[in-house]
Amino acid sequence: MDIISALSDDLLLRILSFVPTKDVVATSLLSKRWEGLWTSVSKLSYDDSDHTGDYKNFSQFVYRSLLSNNAPVLDKLHLKLGPDCPFIDVDLWTNIALTRRVRELEIDLFSKEESFNLPNSLYTSETLEILTLISCVLVNVPSSLCLPSLKTLKLDRVDYTDNATLPRLLSGCPNLEVLFLERHVGDETTDSIVVAPSLQRLTMLDTHAGTCGRFVVDVPSLKHLEITDSVAYYDLRRMENMPVLEKACVWITSSGVTQEFLNALTSVHRLSLSLSLSKVMHPSGMTFNQLVHLDLYTLTEGWWGLLICMLLDSPKLRFLRLSNNKLTSESKEIPIGWSPPSSVPECLVYSLEAFVWIGYNGRQDKEMAIYLLKNTACLKTATFSPDSTDLAEKYQMLKVLASVATMSTSSQLLFD
Repeated sequence: MDIISALSDDLLLRILSFVPTKDVVATSLLSKRWEGLWTSVSKLSYDDSDHTGDYKNFSQFVYRSLLSNNAPVLDKLHLKLGPDCPFIDVDLWTNIALTRRVRELEIDLFSKEESFNLPNSLYTSETLEILTLISCVLVNVPSSLCLPSLKTLKLDRVDYTDNATLPRLLSGCPNLEVLFLERHVGDETTDSIVVAPSLQRLTMLDTHAGTCGRFVVDVPSLKHLEITDSVAYYDLRRMENMPVLEKACVWITSSGVTQEFLNALTSVHRLSLSLSLSKVMHPSGMTFNQLVHLDLYTLTEGWWGLLICMLLDSPKLRFLRLSNNKLTSESKEIPIGWSPPSSVPECLVYSLEAFVWIGYNGRQDKEMAIYLLKNTACLKTATFSPDSTDLAEKYQMLKVLASVATMSTSSQLLFD
């Protein structure tokens, strides 16, 4: 302990900023060197599940430590609270943090009955840079708001007053760069309209199947996109205006993905896809001119059609990864009578240098694998990772693939 006590105050405060506040306060008992140090820690974290005894003791501890804090700037306040916490306490603690010009605020609140209304002062903070709201929080945006410093906003299974709430909130965040949205089980009708000119990273999660509200995304500065969606009817979803998109990960179990939706992704450089093209089996007029890296998950019905479409529409593709995630689904069989496209995709002839096949089964996948090996002229490596653990079966797969006459004279066949 003497070695630690010899450190500078700045370094000790940095160490304490990663420690739960109840433990930070306890350091005051160590020695006179530590007696008042805890009051200068700029990151405070309270979790009522960490405290024994009745809720009153926990509440008094939060008030005492929060009001005693004299850090020049309150960098972060994290509240993780259960059903015993009255909303008046949350309101007061939030307002105290806001008067201390807090930079990062996280409220994770579980209640069995109703949602907590955020104080209006939250929506006029000049210093708030990161805001995270989780679970039982009602986002009730006033008509006038301005969060000029907010860069990151995470709304995780929260409630909204109405469909105009989210657009109004985003309009008051002129410098927002990161947005995370996740629906909860009971949110089946609320629209998610995301119009954010400055946004660079967007994550939208909806893993609860059913008839959900529509979403509209208009984000001209977006660079990173992640969507996980299980909505039954994808006609409700619309994405547009993403001209500088660099990376996208799209997992959609809906069978109704439209060509208009896919068109919004055509500027992407790296793309991970898991979706069905039952309505867009042969889309036309789409070209992924910037796409160099494609991860495609062979989980959904018609994945072979999606692969051929992506190869035809991606003239600069250099790396292809096919993956069968056994935790999610079995790979679907290529139907009898499957036939390759009438012309070899341009990327196979001029640009594709490597592909990886994870979960290769050597039966249903064989025809597609042979087609790729035979028609890829610039191929350097082809790596197959079989899903079988049987050595004889794996040897037979390798034997079949090794016998394929490839266009590329320098390609290497790797078998994991």
